[in-house]
Amino acid sequence: MVYQFSPIKFDDMGHIRDSVFSILRNAILDKRLEPGQRLVERNIAEQLGISRTPVREAIRKLELERLVTHIPRKGVVVTGFTKEDIVEILLIRASLEALICGIATTKITSRELERLELLAKQILDEHGKGNFKKSNLLNDKFHEIIYRAAESPRLYEIIDTLREYISTFTQVAYSKPGRPEEAREEHDEIVDALRCHDSLRADTAAKRHVENSSKAFLEMAFNLTDN
Repeated sequence: MVYQFSPIKFDDMGHIRDSVFSILRNAILDKRLEPGQRLVERNIAEQLGISRTPVREAIRKLELERLVTHIPRKGVVVTGFTKEDIVEILLIRASLEALICGIATTKITSRELERLELLAKQILDEHGKGNFKKSNLLNDKFHEIIYRAAESPRLYEIIDTLREYISTFTQVAYSKPGRPEEAREEHDEIVDALRCHDSLRADTAAKRHVENSSKAFLEMAFNLTDN
């Protein structure tokens, strides 16, 4: 069955190409658009209720991320992810998170630390209530605060390109029994390291957090516990 997109609401028109890109990438990430499926500009534009230009531009961005590819006489098709692709993304994330967390130790404010403490608690609380989507959004906010606290625009831009991958992978990782509680302890360790302005400890805590999250994701998604 071919997946059908819903029209974009008028409020979403601020940056139309980015909105279309996000819609298509999310559909690929959660496999609503499966590997081998064709992406037809005209059809997507009609479903979203927009012109073909932003769809074309969004597809070009997807090609740069290797999520789709152009095949002669067939058109643009979804490439999807291999296990190797995902492992590579997770390794990159671990390095970036460690770096940005270490930088944030010298710049983070007491107000941001208070917000992180509250979010760490709320993430686990909402997951315990079965509010998985909200828990995931709160987790995104937790890391967003640290990214912005580092005040490193170029580094932020790089890690931002992985944001939707990170969110999707985290949601799967949290489905592993015991992982939410483990993540709460890791979040607390990160916050404490930031409060103490200990860059080495923050770097180590952030990397360990991502590595544990990665292991949980691979176990739940691919049973790759040895990677």
